[in-house]
Amino acid sequence: MTVAKDEAAQKKEELLKARREKLSKWKKQKAEHDATKAKAKESEAPTPAATTAPDNAKLEERRKKLEAWKEQKRRKNEDVKPVEPPKKKTKKARKSRRIVFGDENASTDAKPVLLFRPPSIDPTTDDSPVQEQAKDSTKAGDIDMLDAFMTNLSKQEQGTEDNSLKHSAAMQILTDDESGQLNDAIDDDDVDQKQAAHFRKLAKMKQLKKVTEIKYDRASLEPFQKEFYIEQDDIRKMSPEEVAEVRLNMDNLVIKGSGCPNPVTRWSQLGLNTQVMDIITNRLNFKNLTPIQSQALPAIMSGRDVIGISKTGSGKTISYLLPLLRQIKVQRDLGPGETGPLGLIMAPTRELAQQIYEEAKLFIGQDASMSCICCTGGSELKTQIQSFKRGVKIVVATPGRFIDLLTINGGKLVNTRRITFVVIDEADRLFDMGFEPQITQIMKSIRPDKQCVLFSATFPTKLRNFAMRVLRKPLSITVNSANMVNEKIEQSFVVCNTPADKFGALVSILSTQQQQQDEQQDSNHNELSDDNDEKTIIFVASQQICDLVDGQLSRNGFDVITIHAGKEYQERINNLEKFKNTPNSILLCTEVMSRGLNVPEVSLVVIYNAIKTFAQYVHTTGRTARGDHHGKAISILDPEDLTAAYILTKTMRPDQLESHSSEQVSILQKMSAEFKAGLESGKYKLSTGFGGKGLDNLDFKRDAKEQEERQQYEKTSGVVVTSNSTAKSSDSNTDETDENDIDIPKLQYTLLKTKNDDGSVVYSAKVNMNDLPQLVRWEASKNTTLSFIKNETGCSVTNRGKYYPPGEGPVTDKDPEKLYLLVEGKEEKDIVLSIELLEGKVREGTKKIEYQTIKNRKF
Repeated sequence: MTVAKDEAAQKKEELLKARREKLSKWKKQKAEHDATKAKAKESEAPTPAATTAPDNAKLEERRKKLEAWKEQKRRKNEDVKPVEPPKKKTKKARKSRRIVFGDENASTDAKPVLLFRPPSIDPTTDDSPVQEQAKDSTKAGDIDMLDAFMTNLSKQEQGTEDNSLKHSAAMQILTDDESGQLNDAIDDDDVDQKQAAHFRKLAKMKQLKKVTEIKYDRASLEPFQKEFYIEQDDIRKMSPEEVAEVRLNMDNLVIKGSGCPNPVTRWSQLGLNTQVMDIITNRLNFKNLTPIQSQALPAIMSGRDVIGISKTGSGKTISYLLPLLRQIKVQRDLGPGETGPLGLIMAPTRELAQQIYEEAKLFIGQDASMSCICCTGGSELKTQIQSFKRGVKIVVATPGRFIDLLTINGGKLVNTRRITFVVIDEADRLFDMGFEPQITQIMKSIRPDKQCVLFSATFPTKLRNFAMRVLRKPLSITVNSANMVNEKIEQSFVVCNTPADKFGALVSILSTQQQQQDEQQDSNHNELSDDNDEKTIIFVASQQICDLVDGQLSRNGFDVITIHAGKEYQERINNLEKFKNTPNSILLCTEVMSRGLNVPEVSLVVIYNAIKTFAQYVHTTGRTARGDHHGKAISILDPEDLTAAYILTKTMRPDQLESHSSEQVSILQKMSAEFKAGLESGKYKLSTGFGGKGLDNLDFKRDAKEQEERQQYEKTSGVVVTSNSTAKSSDSNTDETDENDIDIPKLQYTLLKTKNDDGSVVYSAKVNMNDLPQLVRWEASKNTTLSFIKNETGCSVTNRGKYYPPGEGPVTDKDPEKLYLLVEGKEEKDIVLSIELLEGKVREGTKKIEYQTIKNRKF
């Protein structure tokens, strides 16, 4: 090792020695070169006299060269023709020019190279650029002018990118001709052009979202069959007294409208085939007809438009599915190029739409000719488009997604001309959520002679005007309007003082439910069947509370499935399927699941956060006691939940209240009395809907004005005034106004039907205004009222006749008639709706008279 190191050191030392020798040799040669160069300069240096003397010969030679150059340029300028203004060239011509002056292999999108054009030269001017450059050439020799220009151009190209925005801004102030000449200098991705294209695209997309209204010619519409019901002899021979007795026994059925068929009492009276009967009785477990089914099925199968109002879990889906399938089966199949659909079912939520779709598929079975599709937001649009291209007969959809499909490809994908049956399920919730504009758009694209039915568990009076726009002479069928809560539901409550007590009550309820399930399973010898599968649903107010309660229940040993609007659509579907398929499962959810969820095994509903409206309580508790099952609904209240206490005292039966401790009942009644007192004083207000966008300001202005007048009078006089709006709120269980204390005059009118020469029919009505009280007459016939009716119904409303004092009237035929309103429209339903709106104005005028009377008593 030592020898190797010595040899390496010796080699390194020899290498350094050779380098030093080379360096010293180079330095010596450089010094000799520098000395030789210095001597040469000394020998060539001029004497002082030679330096100061002018070199006349060299100056004279330079002047001659300059004069010759000027003469040469002058001759060239004389030979050049006048420059013509550049013409607008096509894209092809511009490309070819770029190839001529540039590289043939270069891209045609490159910027054009500017040609060198020297400025004109004036021989008499001493300060011309050429003379200045000639003066400089005396120092550096002759310089080629083209080379100088190209050098200057290369320097300017460095700032090209910085000036691009200035260039595009300058283009905006050019004239059309100038901008046409400079088109080549502008790139296609210019900033302004991009923005303009973006705005055009947005405007086009906005236009595509609007459904086009179709004007149908009734004579050219393809006829279809509506009536399929054949009334049997025993039903037809029933006397009016017997019909009334049957309807009373069926939870007090209330019918509004003329021509309603008698109710049926057995499935065999509807003429259904064996396959359908097997599905209804064995798989869906409807051994007997429910009240809504017994009356709605014959009415819809007779071709009538129907409004069905019934409690939850009463089989409303079957009531419209069977007539829908029957009508579609007898129609002509979809031809080439026809996408369908023939039947449309609209629902407010994705979960309800999916449930209706599954039930429809159950009845369709293996029938390949009856194609059905579910279209909701969150599902794959591409698959739905492909299904429509193949042809679809039944569509179950939410309004937003169906409008998306209607507007795809300029409205050419889905054709609504063959839709003959429309179902709007949970209609009040659809309108309450603000879907009324979407439903109106969809209805305007469907043929006017369609059959349309609306179903819901609650249907407030204020929404009746919306329903009248899409229905034609409907039959209104209301089941058990006095008590909308299912009698098979055992209602109970718990009032807790603190949040800890509230959660403790929830744990206690779930533990008791779990213990009963274990005991029942042990009694059945550890065999779990469908009969002892008892599921539980817990409703909370928000997503945050849902996640918080989920974590707390998990720490207490409960396996909980959660669903709320903050979760992904597919996750919600998977959790719902897991809840349905897992025995004795617990579902924790928000109000998103309070509508239409049909899981018959649910035996317990826990309302963890108190409800605010009657409709909300009806639908929430209605998730249990589905079909023939029974269930429990437990509400957990805080001391501040006065609204819920008031609703519970109105909906719970006396025997249900007596099952609680006297202390709990006393607290509940005290909370309810406090809320009722607040209603009368105007401190509290009970909502009759879900508070959605569709109803935000429907009657807000009128109620606020009445409330203000009532409060002002109470402050000044000390007398408590109870108005009709308060009476309505305090009796929201029936959603009807108590107007017994006010004598509201009934409008008298005559409905006329006139046939024109061209065969068209015009409907009109004469509504008597002369005999109404003055304030009522002014309220009903003022311009704002008439304009409102025109906008709502499309009817023409005009004042006619002359006012006559009481006891007087026209004497001869030439005298004008008594004061009346002439209402004219194309359809009878529009006339009826106009008169109903007028009656509403009459009620408002009557209320104003009552208020005026009360104020006058003050003096």
